[in-house]
Amino acid sequence: MKPFVAVLLLLSGITQTFAQHKPPIIRTKTNSLILYVNNEKGNFNGINDLPSAFNHSFGIEQETVPLQLVSEQDSISLTLRQGQQTVFWVIREGKGDTMTASFTAHKLVKAAVFSDAYKKENQNRTLIQIPEVYELVNVVFALTDYGKTEAIYKGTDYYRAVMGHFSPYRNHPAVRTVDSLLKQSEDRYAPLKMDSYAYQFTGDNIQKGGVYDRISWGEVNELSPYIPLLEDFARISGFRRFYQKYGSYYTSLIADYQKNVDVSIMKGWLEKQFPRTRYSAIKVLFTPLVGWNQSANQFEDNGFREAQAHVNFPFVNDSQKQKPAPLIKANRMMIVFTEINHSYLNPEADRYNKEIVLAFKALSDWITPGRPSSNYNNPLSCFEEYMNYGLVTLFYADIFGKEDFEQIKAGLENNMVVNRGFRRFREFDQELLRLYQSRQSGQTVADLYPAIIAWVARQ
Repeated sequence: MKPFVAVLLLLSGITQTFAQHKPPIIRTKTNSLILYVNNEKGNFNGINDLPSAFNHSFGIEQETVPLQLVSEQDSISLTLRQGQQTVFWVIREGKGDTMTASFTAHKLVKAAVFSDAYKKENQNRTLIQIPEVYELVNVVFALTDYGKTEAIYKGTDYYRAVMGHFSPYRNHPAVRTVDSLLKQSEDRYAPLKMDSYAYQFTGDNIQKGGVYDRISWGEVNELSPYIPLLEDFARISGFRRFYQKYGSYYTSLIADYQKNVDVSIMKGWLEKQFPRTRYSAIKVLFTPLVGWNQSANQFEDNGFREAQAHVNFPFVNDSQKQKPAPLIKANRMMIVFTEINHSYLNPEADRYNKEIVLAFKALSDWITPGRPSSNYNNPLSCFEEYMNYGLVTLFYADIFGKEDFEQIKAGLENNMVVNRGFRRFREFDQELLRLYQSRQSGQTVADLYPAIIAWVARQ
């Protein structure tokens, strides 16, 4: 997935009147808008769930930055200024009313600071890691009620060792606090997990490592208030000794990942197909405890760009072991590929936003209510998810033999249509593959965007 700007809306009444100047207006029939702050894209979700007036303050590094909002119908361009209000109206056609928004801005702390030494150490590297504080947070997750769900992978001796060692501490304040946060909203899971990567142990203390302020999409590190509790949990439970004991296990998982998933070949293929997009480094973070949850973000500072994918380890269960080796490999690679590729395909899609909005006029023809596809309820995000798995097809066409590829492709298309509810994915996938395989010498996937968007518009 692309870095999403986390919009935490602080709801309040707005007392200003607009007798002299009517604010800019944007109309939408859907429940979300695309939001660009200083050209960085995010999703402004839940429009219809908000009251008729709200305020929000964005963190920005400059005194002023451009702000653009895009719906399936139109767009507005504004300017955010530190300490000043920017007001606009959203006509919510699906709800039959108008919402008044007031945005302002404050000074932002950079999410990441890449020193010259960091750049030298990490340039052109693909890193696979199971960080210590990251694992600590996932151990705590495993002890919560949320940990009883499939969000935690339970099919390993390692999970049983975790529960055997740490279950006596499930009533520790750190566990109870995280449990209460996840019961308030499971959306807290990803920021808490991701933001832990900003921290490292120094003895019994947990401190920021000097590179990252935060990893997830908000303006503050969501884990920071709970660091003292985590320090205490780690100390009394003997977490650091446990982590050291299983160091060879973590190393074996990383080695397996490097051999059988091979993120570096993905990076090479994506950079060849999207020549305008380059990352100085890619990091893949995982833990053997994560069951299914994936997320991603990107960072840029001091001329250095880094993409991160936070994923689950692709364990192979007994039923999967019965499949041919190429199909096993394809399934294992897909998890991280569909996270990393957003960092490449999304910036290219942004270049064609207007054309995509027009092409996906009848969005209901492409997604299914009540299915996972319904979360992609605006033209741009819908197109990006179609392209996300379309890229899987193109990549696999290049690296697998024809017979294996046809099996993989059929399974992928069936999953997208039947399980996820992307109604037209099979036809989309086949057309994208046709365009790719008949492309002219020197053409890239990025060059095919106008053609596949035009095909969508004709449907």
